[in-house]
Amino acid sequence: MTKSTLQAPQTETSRDQLREQIRQTVNEARKAAQDAARDAQAERGVIVLPPQPPLPPGVPGVTVQPFDPNLIPPQVESISIAFFIMVAAIIIGLPLMRAIARRIDRGAPPPQVIPTELRDQMEQISQSLDAIAVEVERISENQRFTTKLLSEKVGNTMLASPVQSDR
Repeated sequence: MTKSTLQAPQTETSRDQLREQIRQTVNEARKAAQDAARDAQAERGVIVLPPQPPLPPGVPGVTVQPFDPNLIPPQVESISIAFFIMVAAIIIGLPLMRAIARRIDRGAPPPQVIPTELRDQMEQISQSLDAIAVEVERISENQRFTTKLLSEKVGNTMLASPVQSDR
């Protein structure tokens, strides 16, 4: 019996050792699998952190919402519309501004030369207008003089007539 009693504690010890080895092997395999998964996700650019236990109420802390790649902020739409409008304005406005700048750089076009025949005719018309103006002035002077003479004659007859009417 001594042999069997000696074997019983030995077998229990070896069982315990075997269980412990199995547990260690399983734990190491789990840890290796977790490390491999973390490494694979890190290669893809995803970092996974182990979950943290929630903080009890009243304890200050910062909570960060997990990033949702499908969620687009509302400002992105207005910013993208403004960007495309600006690009369109630049595409349309740049050639227009270049054309305006070239026109300004060229300056005013040179004055056109008037043909000599036309210049002579215009000079003749100018001289004719001056002559007509002199004649009109002379006629108006004669008209004033005639009006003055007639008014003096009428004034003289009116002075003489009241004396004759009293008789």
